[in-house]
Amino acid sequence: MVKVSSFSLFFLVAGAYVTPECFGMEIIGGREVSPHSRPFMASIQYRGHHLCGGVLIHPQWVLSASHCRTRQEKVQLFKVILGAHSLSKNEASKQIFEIEKFIPFSRIRSYRKLNDIMLIKLHTAATLDKHVQLLHPSSKNDIRAGTKCQVTGWGATDPHLLRNSDTLHEVTVTVINRKLCNSPSYYNHNPIITEDMICAGDARGQKDSCQGKQSLKCCGW
Repeated sequence: MVKVSSFSLFFLVAGAYVTPECFGMEIIGGREVSPHSRPFMASIQYRGHHLCGGVLIHPQWVLSASHCRTRQEKVQLFKVILGAHSLSKNEASKQIFEIEKFIPFSRIRSYRKLNDIMLIKLHTAATLDKHVQLLHPSSKNDIRAGTKCQVTGWGATDPHLLRNSDTLHEVTVTVINRKLCNSPSYYNHNPIITEDMICAGDARGQKDSCQGKQSLKCCGW
């Protein structure tokens, strides 16, 4: 039986691109991307360690997940890094920012995995160049089942090692029909996949972007 793992976040951006982050995010079955080929990606860091990914949607705003700040940690303990490929190397392309404020969605319902979305305002605006660029949502239309999506992040690449990747990786997954995703073969309504969510994965179990107890895949909010 195919299962779909929970606790993932997908942001729908510019066509079929998504960026996931969850607790212990994985990019299983994917590949390292060409350096700086995804210049919209942001690394959200807590006490100097990568915590979540996000996308730059405005020179001073990053879109990410509300659960990336599960407690009321001081904003001074967070930073955002743009223009990175390797998190550990001293790359000249990197721009590092203090955070002015977090703006989570006001009605997040964590028990149902709803509204897990957040805006992050940078203390100063990013300088846009070939390594740091914006990514704009291109459509309000629902993404059809069968659509291929690229999931990008610094998550773990080995399911047995809960350690983030140093370099940016990407995996291609397929959007799954919500009715099928709610069936006993997938989520079985735990949680319920609503019209505000996207379910995606790989039925062969070889590609993943979440760490979870189930064998497979991702649901996107």
